[in-house]
Amino acid sequence: MNSLAITIDYSDVPYLEELLSYLPIKATDNLDVNAYVKNITDSILVNYEEEQYQFAYFGLHLLYMTYIYFSVKKISVIIPERYNDAVAFAKPYHGQKIDFNDLESVFGYSLIPEKDLPNILKIIGLESMQVRKITELVEDKNEMFRANGRFTLSNDKSFNISAIRIVDSIANIHGCMEVQIRKWFADFLIRYCNNEFDEYSEISDILTEQMIEGFGLSAKELLTCNEMSVKELISKNPNFRNDLHNFKKALKKYCETMLY
Repeated sequence: MNSLAITIDYSDVPYLEELLSYLPIKATDNLDVNAYVKNITDSILVNYEEEQYQFAYFGLHLLYMTYIYFSVKKISVIIPERYNDAVAFAKPYHGQKIDFNDLESVFGYSLIPEKDLPNILKIIGLESMQVRKITELVEDKNEMFRANGRFTLSNDKSFNISAIRIVDSIANIHGCMEVQIRKWFADFLIRYCNNEFDEYSEISDILTEQMIEGFGLSAKELLTCNEMSVKELISKNPNFRNDLHNFKKALKKYCETMLY
């Protein structure tokens, strides 16, 4: 870490801590996404402290796109049929090839123009107006980082205005993703009750390795799982009552321990 970044707290940068809560806690990927996010975050901290607001904002935008990439990847797992229909219209940059069902890394989505990829989010109910806002953020970023001799974000006020647009967009996407995360978690719980994770002796290890590292849940998404009721699952699967309650109890304890 940059020595200056050590002296700066995430909360010193407006909206950074909130943005990070939407990103995977510790995702497993062929590329070291955790180091990538950490290095970008350090860069944001240093640039903000040095009042280089435009460069700090660029870091926020990279984290924003990383969030979108992971959201699309999760959609591919939860509703694969609709995902396949959506990506049929997604075209990579000229000369690039992409297999949407066999990505080497979540960053494979970077081969799709940033303004086009968000159209996939329509299949989870993201309104067209919100998709347009993502496109506008991408276009504003592109214009901002042209070599035109000007700095658009020259003070903390302009940085805050731009940063909150990103966080608001993520919050809207997350609102749609919550429905999908609950669907995924319900299926995951049934798999657990059907002894698919018998190799684990502790539920906390399942949470860490399967939900956080394997599926890439964020703190916000983990809380969505924690807040989800299992009453409907119990009514349909009364024999799973004890297992479901035990898992939810362990999840609640984990979230409290990690201060989510």
